[in-house]
Amino acid sequence: MTDVAWHSVSLAPIVLIRGTEALIADRAVERLRLLAREADPQVAIHDLSGENTAPGVLAQVASPSLFGEPRLVVVPQLQSAPDSLVTEILDYVPAPEHDVTLVLVHRGGNRGKKLLDALKKAGVPTVDAAPVKRVADKQAFVAAEFARARRRIQPEAITALVDAFGTDLAELAAISRQLVDDTTPDPGQQPEPVSVQDVHALTAGRVESTAFAVADAAIAGHEQQALQLLQQAQLAGADPVPIVAAIASKMRSLAKVTAPGATARTLGMPDWMLRNLSREARAWNDRSLARALEAVAQADHEVKGAGRDARWSVQRMVMEICRARRARA
Repeated sequence: MTDVAWHSVSLAPIVLIRGTEALIADRAVERLRLLAREADPQVAIHDLSGENTAPGVLAQVASPSLFGEPRLVVVPQLQSAPDSLVTEILDYVPAPEHDVTLVLVHRGGNRGKKLLDALKKAGVPTVDAAPVKRVADKQAFVAAEFARARRRIQPEAITALVDAFGTDLAELAAISRQLVDDTTPDPGQQPEPVSVQDVHALTAGRVESTAFAVADAAIAGHEQQALQLLQQAQLAGADPVPIVAAIASKMRSLAKVTAPGATARTLGMPDWMLRNLSREARAWNDRSLARALEAVAQADHEVKGAGRDARWSVQRMVMEICRARRARA
């Protein structure tokens, strides 16, 4: 088999899409449908599922057409297809029709092993639709989603998006679509690349909500409460990187309001936020803020690969912020 990515798979006599990640499989099928229509708007598309799997159906839809139009034949549930259809596909593999693209989607399990082995031996292009776990792969998925929408996105924005929504691929796809919609300009205007500011504006209150609750408790010096909130976030699967990023944002804002002559306008924040931060800042001085910011910087460095245990790095950061607050001279 020749492995290809879902976002670069091309039309071929037979294409296998194999894996349990439904979104990746659906994206690959969607791309092949689009390519087939772009190649010939008259393409006939057949879905062999449910009632459309009677014996002999593949021969019927794949046989040469009277009008010579190309055909795209999709088997969306190969792992549960009836034996008669599997046998037909086995017989079809050695000599596929030249104007037919047969798309086989196998969504996991061991059923159909003989056919899968035959497809492997035939060297058909194969899309790996296994669950996406690595951060780099999730970032590649986001980049492909924006390329699919013919939009540009900054690398930093991709990172921020995966940090906020990387635990659920479907949600990651949905928020990418939302970002495209929200940043599309009026007709006639050229769209700007999606920025990290665009991501933060849309995702505010998602990852940050839990992390800011931790930050609020830590800034107040309530170590036990902050650690309990942190543990809850970690048990819920929150990634250390966005937690540190949100706490760092809150600490930087706290430091900004201590600058002489700082106003809501010069800091670019609402009046109510300035008032709240100013009230919190009274319990801090330059030395304690510097100590807390140093702890945040160290944690940020460690959770991005320099440390051995990211969870412990975040916990130590929270403890250090609390102690800096209580040690104010």
